[in-house]
Amino acid sequence: MQVSGMNYTKFINYISTQQLLPSVQTIANHLNLSSRKIYYLLQAANSELRSAHQPFLVPHSKITDQQVLALTTKLSIAATNEYINSYDRQLIMSICIALPLKKWTLSEFQSLFDVSRNTVLRDITELKQRKKFKPEFSKKNGFEFKESLFDLLVNVYNNLILLQYHASALDHFIHTLDNQLSYSKFLLVSDKLKNMYKSSLKKQISASDAMTLTIFCVLASLYNKHHPMTAVTPLFNNTDIASFKKRQENHIINDFALIVTTNFTITMPTSVKLFLTLQLLSVTKEQDEHFSSHSFQDLLILSEHIVNSFMATAHMTSTPSEKKALTRDVQTQLKPFWYSVRYQSITVYDYLFHEPFFENYVKKSLSHLPDHALYNRLFPFGLLPDQISILAMIFYNFNLQHQEVLRLKILMLTSLPIYSQNLFQTVIEKNNATPCDLTIRHLTNTKTSIIDDNNFDLIITESTDIDTKIPTFLIDRELTTTEFDRLGTVLSQL
Repeated sequence: MQVSGMNYTKFINYISTQQLLPSVQTIANHLNLSSRKIYYLLQAANSELRSAHQPFLVPHSKITDQQVLALTTKLSIAATNEYINSYDRQLIMSICIALPLKKWTLSEFQSLFDVSRNTVLRDITELKQRKKFKPEFSKKNGFEFKESLFDLLVNVYNNLILLQYHASALDHFIHTLDNQLSYSKFLLVSDKLKNMYKSSLKKQISASDAMTLTIFCVLASLYNKHHPMTAVTPLFNNTDIASFKKRQENHIINDFALIVTTNFTITMPTSVKLFLTLQLLSVTKEQDEHFSSHSFQDLLILSEHIVNSFMATAHMTSTPSEKKALTRDVQTQLKPFWYSVRYQSITVYDYLFHEPFFENYVKKSLSHLPDHALYNRLFPFGLLPDQISILAMIFYNFNLQHQEVLRLKILMLTSLPIYSQNLFQTVIEKNNATPCDLTIRHLTNTKTSIIDDNNFDLIITESTDIDTKIPTFLIDRELTTTEFDRLGTVLSQL
């Protein structure tokens, strides 16, 4: 009876440090497990000892070195000391069911995660509540999904991306592929993919993207051994296949397939290579010059509609050249949006800036487009919230770039000597944080009415006799660095 799970590992690691086997209750208290679970783990350990021709473990009896050696060498390589929560379990279960390498049943999942039958049933029930990829059970095949192969591949790739953020769960899943495989080996091979991509295309892909692509290709290739993907056409049409095979990304994947074969002793089928080419294309689609403006006339037209609608909604104006540049920026971003819809590729958007007013303007603009049929054809389900945020960032950036820079109007009303006036003028002009327009007038020749009529933002003077409502900076009798710092603070606050 072999148990592969974190609780069993914790149990063996604990008793291997003891000279006498503690009582069941003592072990339960130490490991924060129920007594029933400890009896189960003890039974599993004794089953391993029986197969190794060693005496059973008995509470309060001596634990021999031979027993410890037998148990530790039998530990599953997939065991981990970290708990796999319900969310991660369901991600792994969804991947296992989508591309099964064995018949997955309740007992198999129970053994995989070392949880109770009720826990597995609860996870399966939650998976069945989804709109798509609802697990169905048959005695012949165990749990399975009914979606198409392409949808299953996309689902697996998507879940592998999510697993990248949970190292222990990812490591746990890797060992479902083969007990001899390790995270470090996948990391080594994925680094080679990163280097190949950078060397061939002078572009970068992240470590998580490279790891996802590597694990996916191994899983899909292993799945192909059990369920051969003999035909490529169900995944892509002939036009797409011909287009993919011309791409440099496909050449990289073909070379990478040789590395995978060398390291994992598996053969990558053509269908998997094409799917990986698609995903590799989508990873850095914004940098891809292949998809230029003339290739997407419909997106250009839609971009013009979005810009015009946004300008009208937000009451913004621009010159023809400025509007053309803005349209190009919008179209450049619509390309990867359309690409992810067209091929159901997975994109995670990072470093977003949320500006509620502009996001609301974008939503209103999309609802008031002059050609809704074009928008619905290109994006049948509309844009995702993150994609709307990205468009809002583009318009917000455009607005910032074309905002008039307000300059402070400063009047220096003074009888200071010329060298002091010049020093003040230089300090103000060199104040990069606040652009200013400085006017210098002699104190005795200026009337209060002239001061107020010119709408100055600040008056700088050494006189306390000036009667005005305009903010006034009073010059101290001694000019010091502290005095100029105080002036800089006032300017920044204005």
